[in-house]
Amino acid sequence: MPKIPAKRICLIRISALGDTVHALALANGLRKGYPDAHLTWILQPLPYEMVKYQPIIDKFIVLNQNTGIKSWIDLKNRLKEEKFDLVIIPQVSLRVNLITAITNGTIKLGFDFKRSREANFLFTNRKIKSRNPQHVQDQFFEFLDYLEIKYYPATWDFVFTEEEKNWQKSFFEKINHPVISFVISSSDKRKNWNPHGYSHVMNHISKKFDIKPLIVGGPGEHESKISNQIISQCECSPIVALEKPIRKTLLQLAGSIMVVSPDTGPLHAAVALNIPTIGLYGASNPRRCGPYKKFGDLLIDKYTDPGEENDPISRRLKPSRMEQITPDEVIEKIKYGLEKYKLFG
Repeated sequence: MPKIPAKRICLIRISALGDTVHALALANGLRKGYPDAHLTWILQPLPYEMVKYQPIIDKFIVLNQNTGIKSWIDLKNRLKEEKFDLVIIPQVSLRVNLITAITNGTIKLGFDFKRSREANFLFTNRKIKSRNPQHVQDQFFEFLDYLEIKYYPATWDFVFTEEEKNWQKSFFEKINHPVISFVISSSDKRKNWNPHGYSHVMNHISKKFDIKPLIVGGPGEHESKISNQIISQCECSPIVALEKPIRKTLLQLAGSIMVVSPDTGPLHAAVALNIPTIGLYGASNPRRCGPYKKFGDLLIDKYTDPGEENDPISRRLKPSRMEQITPDEVIEKIKYGLEKYKLFG
C-alpha cells in the first residue's frame, strides 16, 4: 500500500511533449499503486491529444490558454467541484503554481526546495526528497518512490483507436516500402542537426536499402524551412508529414522500422513505442534526457567528453556540438540497428 491513502488523485503536468511521455509512465505507476483511485490529469491541448485515450486516466482537465483569461476562469470553475486527497506536481512554473493554488487538495506533493524554482515550494505542502541529478524520467519516478509504490515497471502503453490503426495501415500500405522516420527539429535550435546530414543519410538508405525516408514533426515555419532545405539536397524523394496532428505523428513513428531524432518530444515517444531510435545528442546531456533505458547502443553522443562518463549529470547545454555528428556515423548506426534488431529483409 502507498504511504499516503488516496481515493482521488490529481496529476498536474501541463506542457512539453517529452515530459508528457515521462508523465504517462508516472501515471501508469500511480495506477499500479492506486488501482481503485479516481485519477485526474490537468494538461494543455497538445499533450492532451497525445494521451487522451489512455484508459488509466479517469478524467482530463484541459487548460487552453489560447482563450486568455477566460481559460483560467473556466479552469477555476471546473476545479470548484473537485476535491482531491493527493495532488502530484512534477513541474515547476508560474502557471503550474497558479493551477496548484486553485486546486483543492489535502496533500500537494512537489519537488524538494532545491528544485522548486519559481517559488514552487510555496504552493506545495509535501516535498519529495532531494537527490542527485538523474534522468528526467527517474525524476518523475521519484514521486512513486516517495509514495512507496513498489516494483512499478517503466511502461507507457500508448493506446490507439481502431480508426487510427486503420489509418496507419492505409498510410503505410500506400508507401509499400519499409520506412525510417526522421525528426528534423527540436523546439531548441541548439539541439538540431544540419539539413545536409539528413539529406545525405536519406539518400543512402533510399539507394542502398530501398527504405523510404519520412520527415515528421510539427507544422511550424521553422520545420518547413528545414524540410525544404533537406529536400533540395536529396536525390531521393522523402515523404513530408509536417502538417499532421500529433496523433498521426505517433502513428507514423509507431509504424516505422526505425526513428532518427535529436533530443525532442517525438524521440521519447518513439522510445516509449519501442521503435529502435537513433538519438542524436550533442547539445544536451543524454544521461539526463536521452532514450530511457532502451536503444543505448544506437545513441550518438557528442556531449560527453572522455573522462566525463561518471561526472554528475548536468542540465548545461553545449552549443555547436551537434555539428560534430557526421552522416557516416548515422549511417553506421542504421546499418547496425537493421541487423541487431532484425528490422527487415
